Amino acid sequence: MEMLFNGIEAPFKGDQLIIAGSGNVAANICSIAAITGYQVTVIGHIADKLTQERFPQAHQLLLGDVVELLNSCEITEETSIVVVTHQHEFDEEALCAIINSPARYIGVLGNKRKVTAYFGKLSSMGIPEEVINRVHIPIGLDLGGERAAEIALSAVAEIQAVKYGRPGGFLTNKFVTRGRVMRDELF
Repeated sequence: MEMLFNGIEAPFKGDQLIIAGSGNVAANICSIAAITGYQVTVIGHIADKLTQERFPQAHQLLLGDVVELLNSCEITEETSIVVVTHQHEFDEEALCAIINSPARYIGVLGNKRKVTAYFGKLSSMGIPEEVINRVHIPIGLDLGGERAAEIALSAVAEIQAVKYGRPGGFLTNKFVTRGRVMRDELF
């Protein structure tokens, strides 16, 4: 393990985000999460991608074996974890390493085929269904968009919704009555 950057020396109390992966989606998640007040740790195995220049808002950059580094992180009920490793190379192993953690949020960027395989593996390991159901695969709220920044915004929005126990829907309900569009404010 090599710690590349540690911007804060004192122990942090509050919302933490661990990002396993250092690609474009991870960089955008880091930026958005830092703006919303998260202390962000980024874990990666590709030195060229895991740099302070790419992740200026990160509290820590950890270079090395992704699974070993995840296992060495302190994970609390105020921790959110996003797994977005390069070409999904370590996603399954990372998920297995953190599934029983007390993390408030666990999300993995994936597709339906991978989701089925990951959940099947967790079930075969004897992981209870209620623990598996805590995992958000694929990550994010349905906001639309396919670019890295759009996926990142969707992921951080879902993390926030889970943090506050919210469904992540619209704040205004629109309905039609007597041919007119009406709004029902939820707050």
